[in-house]
Amino acid sequence: MSKKFLVAVDGSDHARKALDLAADLAKASGAELVILHVVRYEPLPEGLKEYARMEGIPEEEERARYHFGHVTGDRITKDAKARAHDRGLDQVTTKGAEGTPADEIVAAAESEGADMIFVGSRGLSDARSLFMGSVSHKVMHLAPCTCVAVK
Repeated sequence: MSKKFLVAVDGSDHARKALDLAADLAKASGAELVILHVVRYEPLPEGLKEYARMEGIPEEEERARYHFGHVTGDRITKDAKARAHDRGLDQVTTKGAEGTPADEIVAAAESEGADMIFVGSRGLSDARSLFMGSVSHKVMHLAPCTCVAVK
């Protein structure tokens, strides 16, 4: 039975450190590495949609923001895969998801049959995490396997 590690990346320094650790451990143990980026998708509440309509703010702005998230996510995972290859790891795949990051990371770990999850202890949304709890904290509580938060 081969091992599989999942690492979540968001372009932050802590995520890069998590990727490096995951890649090094995957290489040493012969594990496959799955790199995941989650595009945070939170639909606008009806009140804000109505306000936007009243103010003449086009829906295209919301779609553009969402599209930018996917384009950025593709670049982040491509760069992460190259970084893992540079560290000597050959068994690397990438995945993208959209939704609430912690939920999507846990779902990906379950669907991939991951033996271990690696996340950065802080990501790009630190201010929001002060109010809602960090993604890494949520993943550690919900994870179906060992979870490593890298600082």
